[in-house]
Amino acid sequence: MNLPALRLVELGLVEQADRPISGAPVAVRELSVAFGQNQVLDRLSLHIEPGEFVAIVGRSGCGKSTLLRAVMGLILPGGGSIDVDLDAARLVFQEPRLLPWASVRENVAVGAPAGLDAAERDRLVDARLAEVGLADKAEQWPAALSGGQRQRVALARALISQPRLLALDEPLGALDALTRIEMQALVETVWASEGFSALLVTHDVAEAVALADRVVVMEAGRIALDLPIAVPRPRRHGDAELAALEGLILDRLLGR
Repeated sequence: MNLPALRLVELGLVEQADRPISGAPVAVRELSVAFGQNQVLDRLSLHIEPGEFVAIVGRSGCGKSTLLRAVMGLILPGGGSIDVDLDAARLVFQEPRLLPWASVRENVAVGAPAGLDAAERDRLVDARLAEVGLADKAEQWPAALSGGQRQRVALARALISQPRLLALDEPLGALDALTRIEMQALVETVWASEGFSALLVTHDVAEAVALADRVVVMEAGRIALDLPIAVPRPRRHGDAELAALEGLILDRLLGR
């Protein structure tokens, strides 16, 4: 069978143990961040193994987005340390942040590595657009796309440089329910195929347990729960085992 690795993983024909691992490790040690008198992160430690998918959930204001932005070098810590290769890391925001005056192709090309000749850059753009299902939208303007399609463009732009760490800050939060599930499947498929490490911040507990190897629950700037999700892939929404894990996390979040 000569199907590409991406399709094999999508069909469930590649076991988790057989997926390529090219991801970068992340080591956060005793991290503290304060904004004025507000202590947002309080001596927090978190380790992500190469190729691991970690999701962070928690109530609004618990510090989860601050943690992700600190890992990505967008916020300077007040104490502790972060060990991560930022040159190999890319971030996808909740808003696609596309250039409205540029075509889909040109928006994706923004993320391409420097120094490529035009032919190689075009080849990479075409490959990423095909991967996210937008090969036929390459010459369109962002305004002509749906919300889900714009987020696919943002994902292709982040992936074109072949990151070893992909950070996702609520990237699916503004999508409708069905589009969100489709995008979750796309993120998981690309992650499984390429082996990068992934760090996802989300308010959606069902999304976290569907995608992650571990779900980290944050409370008041610290990790309150670090739960492995040992459910085989591919996973299906509504699976009883996933629902039980979701219940455990919700019990912690809601204090039940």
